[in-house]
Amino acid sequence: MNGFASKCSVLLLVGVAIGAIAERPSYSQSSGGNEKTLLNLQHDWAEARKKSDMAFLENFYGSEFTVGNMDGFESSRAEDLAMFSSGDMKPAIITDRELKVAIYGQAAMVTGIEHLEGTYKGHPGQFDLRFTNVFVNRDHRWQLVRHQSTPISKR
Repeated sequence: MNGFASKCSVLLLVGVAIGAIAERPSYSQSSGGNEKTLLNLQHDWAEARKKSDMAFLENFYGSEFTVGNMDGFESSRAEDLAMFSSGDMKPAIITDRELKVAIYGQAAMVTGIEHLEGTYKGHPGQFDLRFTNVFVNRDHRWQLVRHQSTPISKR
């Protein structure tokens, strides 16, 4: 790993730690306008997934977008888009709560809990997931470059 990539990794880890310990509903080192924009994008992404809005998803995902799936595997941008375009993934309900936003210049992170109900390859299911989304601001718009989710087990 070159020096620049190593520094970026360290900065991202520091950002994750700060976002995880912030007690306020949201944390931002930038204007509230960017924070509100990111929260709106989080909502718009949920709606686009429910509607299989491929135009939105293709524009919203950065070229390097990846998903850390709840089963521990990785999915590429192409694999994620294919799940929605094929109809394999059909979320009916997506609601987010406990959202926190952290902005670090041209990078940002949104964390929270997502309730998801729908079907995958015809099999119904519902999950509560703790997620982390990483965004990059390019050409004056935020793009999602990483989504990671972990199931929340019932105690």
